[in-house]
Amino acid sequence: MKHVLIVGAGAVGLSCARAALLRGHRVTVLEQGAIPNTRSASFDQHRLIRYQYGRSVGYTQMVSDAFGAWDGLWQDLGEQHHHATGTLGISLEEGDYISQSRVTLAQMGIDHQWMDQTAIQRLCPQLQLPAHAQGLYTTTGGVLFADRIVLGLAAWCREYGAALHANTAVLSVDIERGRVHVATGVLDADQIIIAAGAWLPGLLPAYRDLVTARQAVCYVEAPPQHLAHWANGPCITDIGPGDNYALMPVQGTGLKFGSGIHRRPGSPSEGFGSEPDEGYAVIAHFAPYLRNAADYRPQRMQVGYYVRDGVDAFRVEPQGKAIVITNCGGGMFKFSALMGERVLACVDHEITPEHLQHWAAGHLSTTPLPP
Repeated sequence: MKHVLIVGAGAVGLSCARAALLRGHRVTVLEQGAIPNTRSASFDQHRLIRYQYGRSVGYTQMVSDAFGAWDGLWQDLGEQHHHATGTLGISLEEGDYISQSRVTLAQMGIDHQWMDQTAIQRLCPQLQLPAHAQGLYTTTGGVLFADRIVLGLAAWCREYGAALHANTAVLSVDIERGRVHVATGVLDADQIIIAAGAWLPGLLPAYRDLVTARQAVCYVEAPPQHLAHWANGPCITDIGPGDNYALMPVQGTGLKFGSGIHRRPGSPSEGFGSEPDEGYAVIAHFAPYLRNAADYRPQRMQVGYYVRDGVDAFRVEPQGKAIVITNCGGGMFKFSALMGERVLACVDHEITPEHLQHWAAGHLSTTPLPP
């Protein structure tokens, strides 16, 4: 049995804690805020799980594997925090991201439908798309209830013996010795896992130059005539330039609009408030593709911070007695249960550190993985 110490109690950190407990290790989790921390990138009503990953066979395969990992978590928790709305990616020009995703799904034998504009409008009457628009529809994928998942993970980890320490800021980490300094003293561990999100640059000197970004999404009030269309339709991705996406209002959640264009450099020290009229700015990215666009109203903003280094690949880097998980960019949540399994497989020497890095970056490997 090893002592596994985890820095960060978001979805990834708690998933690593669960995986370590399932393997019989002693687990300590340190979190600078409350557990769950409502300011962490993991804590929101819902997040998206979808197959569209362009030409990346590696990440597309990871999505398939992620569904299996989530099924294992639902079994442990005794309830499922996922609603399969299906997902619809919009293609507006030949060779774009969704067109590339279609080719990848076909190559991998993943079930999907390729729709013309007429079929899209039947499925999503709230949209107003040009005649040449096409859509990539999958019945799998949809909403992960993020806050419920984090709450469930924290409760499960406590029940099965993890020591969860809230409001415990880490002052420094000695990755070679496996030692963490906090205000009350020093903690030693056989293995440290660092899943500190946008706070990582201030924690480890080697990562101080990482770029962090502020992302604000908007919960939206739709016109009455379109409420049922949103509630009963698929989650929508890549609607217009800028990686725009919409998550459906299901099981008590709200309709959420997010846009990659509405992202700027920023750090958590700026705070989590929204800017004046920021909600309308997010809605404006969707307006050309919505019927009755002028009747949409912002309800509230949700602000989060992420590490993004300009390369769309996760970084999972074993160093000394530590494994550092970073460059999540807002896309890690869907993989968090799977990430916990694979990181602990590396801790227990079932896969090599090189394989873990290769896999997390979206590169397929012939090295067998544990079941």
